[in-house]
Amino acid sequence: MMFFWFIIIGILVYMLFGGSVNFKQNQRKNSNNLLDERLAKGEISIEEYHELKTILEENKQWTF
Repeated sequence: MMFFWFIIIGILVYMLFGGSVNFKQNQRKNSNNLLDERLAKGEISIEEYHELKTILEENKQWTF
């Protein structure tokens, strides 16, 4: 009987959030994604973007 109530409460919570629960929202961003976001926001120039992207690719070869 208790399992039944967990199901009912779970359905109500799901409906409360509109059925749009995004579990990937809290996923960690990697350095390339952060760099892309900084370029999109205008925080860095295209030249800086390419320079940093090159540095990231060079460092990626040396990490395990």
